[in-house]
Amino acid sequence: MFDLPTEPINFADILEKRKESARNTIREASVDEIRTLVAELYPDGNHPFVEIFSKFIEEHRSERIFRGQTSDGIGFVYYPKSNTGIWYQYVGKVPGVGRLGPNGLKALAEIMAETGRA
Repeated sequence: MFDLPTEPINFADILEKRKESARNTIREASVDEIRTLVAELYPDGNHPFVEIFSKFIEEHRSERIFRGQTSDGIGFVYYPKSNTGIWYQYVGKVPGVGRLGPNGLKALAEIMAETGRA
């Protein structure tokens, strides 16, 4: 019925895979690209997060923007200057969206420093 893992989950391995895939996929993005992303996530434009995300984009429009994806399908938008960002992931056809937390921000700041983009 359920495909449960036979071995304990190693969260350190999961986090390392996420960080490595983020390192390999992170790239600079434009404000227009991020606006398009919002429209793709919420095509009807009526979801409350559209306004929140749009305001967030405007507040940070003068900053460089980076975008990437982790090995398990979590997309992210990262603003290194203010060390803030947003994650998104589809669960079926429904997008989940939220602010990047401290661990994700720390990992992305490390990636930016390692790749000379900080």
